[in-house]
Amino acid sequence: MPVRIGSVEIATNLLLSPLAGYTDLTLRRVIRPLGGLGLAYTEFINPRALSNGSRRTLSMAESALDDRPLSIQLYGTDADELAEAAVWAAEHGSVVVDINFGCPVPKVAGKGGGSGILRNCPDAVRIAQTVIKRCPVPVTVKTRLGWEMGNLVAPDLARRLEDIGVAALTIHGRYGEQKFAGSVDRAGIRAVVEAVRNIPVFGNGDIHTPTDAKQMIEETGCTGVMIGRQALTDPWIFRDTHAYLTTGSIPTPPTRLERTMKMIEHFQMMIDRDGPERAVISFRKRIGFYAKAIGPCPKLRREIPMVKTVSEWEERVYEFVDDLKAGRDTSRTDPRPKPSSAIEEAVA
Repeated sequence: MPVRIGSVEIATNLLLSPLAGYTDLTLRRVIRPLGGLGLAYTEFINPRALSNGSRRTLSMAESALDDRPLSIQLYGTDADELAEAAVWAAEHGSVVVDINFGCPVPKVAGKGGGSGILRNCPDAVRIAQTVIKRCPVPVTVKTRLGWEMGNLVAPDLARRLEDIGVAALTIHGRYGEQKFAGSVDRAGIRAVVEAVRNIPVFGNGDIHTPTDAKQMIEETGCTGVMIGRQALTDPWIFRDTHAYLTTGSIPTPPTRLERTMKMIEHFQMMIDRDGPERAVISFRKRIGFYAKAIGPCPKLRREIPMVKTVSEWEERVYEFVDDLKAGRDTSRTDPRPKPSSAIEEAVA
């Protein structure tokens, strides 16, 4: 089910959310070949750091020919800086430029950026209009229902953003002050969908399964969904959700071994891109996500965050692979059978 965002057509109505510290080039390269993904987003990027040539920021914006279509997401409160960064993004592979009016993190929202701007919606409209005037590709916005719980400003803001030329909206169904607590308010998302005339609206929040995605679309009338943290746990979520939305059935899930090998592939990509030391450090925060879908693996959960070298990482993981292949119990701290005698221990 292709979706049009301004002049850009994407193949499906499923988006990969911008997640700070996670949705880098390697993750996108893990997910894309599995199918179902319509559009992927970078982590949100500070325009000032981009213009200053920050190595870390440039790395966050890095893409490649096999990483398409891509949207670079920007955040901030300086309209001119955002517009300049949007032009840069368009020149560096971003087919759509997204403005983040949704981040609830205090260091962003507390300065009036992210969802903090929902305290003063005219600023959001002014900033978006400046970016749209200068950006050569469609401009979209990701936001929330409002800042204070119950103060639903998103429908009116959505109408005003559509009037100035915003090409699509993604609505996270919580308020800024909620951060990620509580449940998504789908009625609030529906109010945004009903407020706009023509532009697509994507629902975001609490999408853990293909069924969740279908319910979000049915209950809100949104065009599609944006999936975030579930993609860290299950890179197949886009394949499965697309299949469910289009055929009504979900493909056979990957085996535990297949999930583990996909994790190994991801780790190798990180080594190739970032170098061994950074890959080992970066993967410490990712093992918990993979482990949720892989199944019981307390030894991996405990030991991977402690390893310091690639060889140590591989030793732990390939030992786990051997246990899976042999059908050993991986729910214990050490699933390998213990030698029953001193002779067996010497031979082992």
